[in-house]
Amino acid sequence: MVKSSDFQAIKECLEPLNVCNRCILRFFGMKEYTSYVTKSSIKKTFQQLLDEKICELPAAKHETEDLVASEEEICPPHKKHHFLPCAACLGILQESCDDMLAKVEEASAKSGHEFDDFVLQLSFPVVLDLRDRLFHLYLQEQLKDSYTILCSEIPSVKDVWKWVIGSQLGKITKTDFTPCSNFQISLLVTYPDTAKECFKLFQKCPEAFPNRKKRKATEEEIYTRAAILKAVELVSSEINSLFTFPPSPPDKTCIFHDILCTRSPLYLGGRYNKYSRELSQTPWIVDGERRMDSSVNELITDVVQRRICADKIVFSASGREDVDVKMLGNGRPFVLEILNPRRIKLSDAEMKDIENEINASTDSIAVKDLQIITKQDTLLLKEGEEQKRKTYSAICIVKKTLSQNDIDKLLLLKDLKIQQKTPIRVLHRRNLATRERLLHSIDAKLLDSHLLHLKLETQAGTYVKEFVHGDFGRTLPNLGMLLDTEADILELDVECIHLDWPPK
Repeated sequence: MVKSSDFQAIKECLEPLNVCNRCILRFFGMKEYTSYVTKSSIKKTFQQLLDEKICELPAAKHETEDLVASEEEICPPHKKHHFLPCAACLGILQESCDDMLAKVEEASAKSGHEFDDFVLQLSFPVVLDLRDRLFHLYLQEQLKDSYTILCSEIPSVKDVWKWVIGSQLGKITKTDFTPCSNFQISLLVTYPDTAKECFKLFQKCPEAFPNRKKRKATEEEIYTRAAILKAVELVSSEINSLFTFPPSPPDKTCIFHDILCTRSPLYLGGRYNKYSRELSQTPWIVDGERRMDSSVNELITDVVQRRICADKIVFSASGREDVDVKMLGNGRPFVLEILNPRRIKLSDAEMKDIENEINASTDSIAVKDLQIITKQDTLLLKEGEEQKRKTYSAICIVKKTLSQNDIDKLLLLKDLKIQQKTPIRVLHRRNLATRERLLHSIDAKLLDSHLLHLKLETQAGTYVKEFVHGDFGRTLPNLGMLLDTEADILELDVECIHLDWPPK
């Protein structure tokens, strides 16, 4: 057990080196987050650990005390009139830490996100790990066996910063600061002299920095935390000769970059019908020019974007129909991946309102069963893609005069295997290959002597148009071969996609 006299020795050893009070607590091995938060908690922790007399604060003041620590409590008293950044945390846990609370609160409010909990994601300069290790070695050298705190027991600057900001932000916003959340508040902090301070390690043992071999590697990629700690271990016996020992206060300050608020994607699932033969599923752009004014994708996502507000909405569907093909029946399953959504709390009634707004905005499509789903649910859309079944309705024309015998021949076909080379019309976007597909059943009816109506149940991925006209012999067998004539397709509709979707 660490004695109060040992804590006093640590404090006396670090204070003259311009180490702030929060960092002194860190080198005490203090892991109780409340000890770092307010000016009274910092003071009280020192009093308790150093076995000093604790002066009670007046009750009224104690309850309404400012959440942030003043310069006096986070900077040693003899240094407060000549402020220098802390030699251990580079000033991150001093005034800049307390100033950041208001900035983080403002950023989270301006972002417009709904959140019940949050996590802080920080990227701090790796030189902090180097300085922590150097101070730890210095304390071991100065205090010998009386300094028994392991390096692994010292809370990092990053952890303490999270404790200070996270606990206070949670109180202000009445939300939970948690280690894991879908809402992330991110901050990047850089230090101009990181490479300069770490370069001696790089020179002494370059083998500890594997990313140095990468072409055009950045400083951040070379000087990683793992590389720095490995290098320190390799040169521990001669580290005194490589660095100013103990580390001196920095003559430059850290740079705090923009605070970013992001949320994990929100997923919506549903089905859509398409009633137009002049509407593509996604924006149709050829050589930089739009071929159509809108698309199924845009008709759906434009409304969702107005209601939820997001950085981007990614539309995915279980297959696609051609521009001139209708999607009837129970509709085509689709997923919306909503990136960085501002709204996440949507009742069933609100989901129905979004659905109704989409349907009222156009006669070309209709959406149904719109609901919130999980990321895991989205995998169902792609799992067993080629094992799914789809039902099509087609009106076909043939050259010869049809008879009932021709129809009967088609009705007898069950699980017909066909070989399809990649159709000519999609070769520009799909690899050339021959794919085997199954036609599970064909229901045929005569409309007149040269027209027939086909109802086909097929394996997903079957090119139905090519099965009818043969695509210059690239699909075998095809309808023309089966009827010993030439055939073509006039209209095609998708009537059913056999998939239990959405899953709820």
